[in-house]
Amino acid sequence: MRKCNWLPELVLYNEYDGWEAYQSEIYQIFHYDFIDTFPKFEGKRVKIRFSPIEYGREEAFYHVTCQDYEKEGKRVPDFRRCERIKWVRKFIENYQCNLKECEECSGIKVWEEPYKNNKRVHILFEEERYMVVVERRERYCLLITAFYFEKDHSLQKKIRKYNIYKAESALQSKTQSGTPSTLVDELL
Repeated sequence: MRKCNWLPELVLYNEYDGWEAYQSEIYQIFHYDFIDTFPKFEGKRVKIRFSPIEYGREEAFYHVTCQDYEKEGKRVPDFRRCERIKWVRKFIENYQCNLKECEECSGIKVWEEPYKNNKRVHILFEEERYMVVVERRERYCLLITAFYFEKDHSLQKKIRKYNIYKAESALQSKTQSGTPSTLVDELL
């Protein structure tokens, strides 16, 4: 049973006749979700990186379906990413998950991290071990990547970053609403 009503089913490799048919299908889904149409995040259109074009497909497609295991620019298909191709757009559109519509779900964790002159927003669904990253730009947002966490320590590292962000946000909020002396008393 799927935990969230908005989360689509996986697109499984074993339901296709080989890699070429499977890759063609997941590319069609990607093309529809980000080129023919587009999601919006915080009211802004989400765009993708088109170049470099490799094998007739946009760079962003490879960022959400492949992994660069050795950090040399040689991307290898990642079946966990591929089978979740329908999830990328849905995460962007449902980052403010309505918990009343879901079962056994603690919701989506959303936080931002600085990256050069921009902010990258991380959208993590802990129970599904999946994350989408978009970068805020002045007039649009840019899809950066999406991936499944294979390793527990990688997932836990992101959860720690989320918890730090939440704690810093709460402290900043208290600083703006309270006097420094009452904040010190609360922290002691």
